[in-house]
Amino acid sequence: MSLSLRLGGWPAKPIGEPEGTKLKAAAAPEAMPMLPAIAIVIDDCGVDEARTRIAMALPAAMTLAFLPYGGASSSLSHQAHMAGHEIIVHLPMEPKGGENPGPMPLTEALSAAEITQRLDWALSRVSDYDGANNHMGSRFTASREALLPIMHELSVRKLFFLDSRTTAETQAEKLAREMGLLTGARDIFLDNDDTAPAVERELASLENQARSRGSAIAIGHPHAQTLAALKIWSEEVEARGFRLVPLRVVLELRSRNEQKTATASKVAHVP
Repeated sequence: MSLSLRLGGWPAKPIGEPEGTKLKAAAAPEAMPMLPAIAIVIDDCGVDEARTRIAMALPAAMTLAFLPYGGASSSLSHQAHMAGHEIIVHLPMEPKGGENPGPMPLTEALSAAEITQRLDWALSRVSDYDGANNHMGSRFTASREALLPIMHELSVRKLFFLDSRTTAETQAEKLAREMGLLTGARDIFLDNDDTAPAVERELASLENQARSRGSAIAIGHPHAQTLAALKIWSEEVEARGFRLVPLRVVLELRSRNEQKTATASKVAHVP
């Protein structure tokens, strides 16, 4: 029996290689209608192959974040890239609590050289990526010193960084910007509570943020209810007055807006 899901006024429907070869995600064409832009990142891809493939079947504008320790992450990320998805590396980082971030996590206790080695390992396990974000990391992302070798290496590789914001004390977005990276932070977690009503509420919050700010970034996970909700929501997103875009597009939109604001502020203060 097929499982169906109804979100608000949306109709119920059944649920259903090496870095050198990568192609950078295309920026938003200037001619695109300027509807509020929404980027959705699906974290934790690559570990559960069946659910990763369901995520890969979602619209190509959704960004997929692959954990480096997933046995099939390299192959699946390449396939997802060939299907049109933007790919980022989901870097395991040290949390404050007792959660396990997985093998080869980036931790405060490591030397800068060891952090760089672990980053290199993580990047080598995913194909065709354009950027990275943090998996857990409430302790690690609060430390500028620990983040420095990460941001340096990402800058050298011309990658962008999304701060998943797993702690209010995070320094990641601020440091990334200081070091010249294209960067930003997520606005909404779609499925801290992964029940259908909770995901529906977070999607509504996501739309509200996009409408008020011009753009919004959400992070979800390959949970059954999340994937089902996103399939239904994405089919109606343009009719609801939004455009679904890869993460890079929102980061670039925000960067341009920040530059315009800074320029306007300087002009306003010229005597």
